[in-house]
Amino acid sequence: MKKNPTLTLIGAGSLFFARQAIWAMHHLPGLRGGTLRLVDTDPANLDRMHRLAEKTGKSIDSPSRFEAYENYRDALPGSDFVVLSFSKDNAKYREIDCRISAKYGIRMCSGDTIGPGGMFRTLREYRPVLEISEAVQELCPDAWLINYVNPSAIFGIMLMRTYPGKYFALCDAQHLPYRSQSYLRLIGEDPERHEELDLRVAGVNHFTFLLEATFAGEDVYARLHEAFRSNSRKDKDQGYSKGRFNDTITSQLGDVFGALPTVTGHTKEYLPYYQGRSAIQESVPPLSIFDCDERAQTTADMWTEVESYLDGSKDIDEFHSKYKSDHATDIIHTMCVEDGRQYFVNVPNRSDDGSRPVPNLPEDAFLEMRCRFDGNGPDPLPVGPMPLGLRGLQMGILDCHELTVQACLQKDRQLLVRALAMDPLVNSIATAEVVIDELYEAEKSALEPWIGEKRSATTDEKKSAGVSPKLF
Repeated sequence: MKKNPTLTLIGAGSLFFARQAIWAMHHLPGLRGGTLRLVDTDPANLDRMHRLAEKTGKSIDSPSRFEAYENYRDALPGSDFVVLSFSKDNAKYREIDCRISAKYGIRMCSGDTIGPGGMFRTLREYRPVLEISEAVQELCPDAWLINYVNPSAIFGIMLMRTYPGKYFALCDAQHLPYRSQSYLRLIGEDPERHEELDLRVAGVNHFTFLLEATFAGEDVYARLHEAFRSNSRKDKDQGYSKGRFNDTITSQLGDVFGALPTVTGHTKEYLPYYQGRSAIQESVPPLSIFDCDERAQTTADMWTEVESYLDGSKDIDEFHSKYKSDHATDIIHTMCVEDGRQYFVNVPNRSDDGSRPVPNLPEDAFLEMRCRFDGNGPDPLPVGPMPLGLRGLQMGILDCHELTVQACLQKDRQLLVRALAMDPLVNSIATAEVVIDELYEAEKSALEPWIGEKRSATTDEKKSAGVSPKLF
């Protein structure tokens, strides 16, 4: 893999990645001097990000080049990396997903990966994911296609089933070294020694668990568990939906499953225990609904900051001192310079040597795992077996995701019903039916008509849904 690559970002209006990508093109030595192609269907947002890239580059005499495109096909030829990082009206639709689902006792604190929120975000975004992947294969078949769109696991599975090129899927929740440093601080060790901490983590994205942890050769899993247990004794309502009572839930799930959830703010949404429907309630209150208004305000504030850099009301030097690279740009940089860094990414459960990192899950289980990286991409490291009970939950979530993918590929509403009926947050087939109906009516301008068509799958379709297509 060459240094100074051509990186095409589809979704340049994504404020949670584009600014960091611009910073990385200026400052990371393996990317500096390369080309960042910004792509967005919103010409106003595209213009703002392009001007930000150009202005920040001029302020430090950066040799990197920046180009703007409204049509991704124009940007793809010659690309080395293509990053998908787009979402149409994210806060608006998540608010609809969460509000309607809550009417039927489904409480989502994030609403973008599991439950009706994950399903309908897939339904709104899957068509462009498929179309772009086809264009990448046609116009730059040697490029790495990197999915940063949630639900990351579902779209990763979709690429696994349909795309013959090079790909992986990302989530920045476990970015290294920050994840390792946070654990070391938790147990009172020096975070600068993060390279001495070995974490054995695996699971479906946002449902990942720490199975083993050693620091300088010493088993520290029990110390980590005890630290969460100690913190849980003074746990309080932090207000923000994804942050509420996470130490208590982490400790409790560790007690039950013998493994600690690593992104509890998402993981608690994957389980029925915190929905508030049990005869005997948990010690923490039911999940609060995702803070959609706060997310919308955060996005608006980010655009205000961009404008302030462009109009000069904020010193452009602040951009260079405030921002840093992120998960995706660090990974791309490692692939270019081969610096030996490791990262958590979402890939099938198979290593380059043919082994399965999680031996008691199937080879095509699409999992988030720690991987070695070089110019050839990710190679997942050994993890070990998933504890019984937790293994079953992982398989149920994978089946739910696979059914959602199959429903999209076959345009089959009945498979959607099956996927939602087995979702861990849904407790009746009738609920699955009515939630799909109401969400379709509320969002039909962003959805394909087949989602609202009530019909039974044909015998052939039912058979094909149970057979995994060829893995490339």
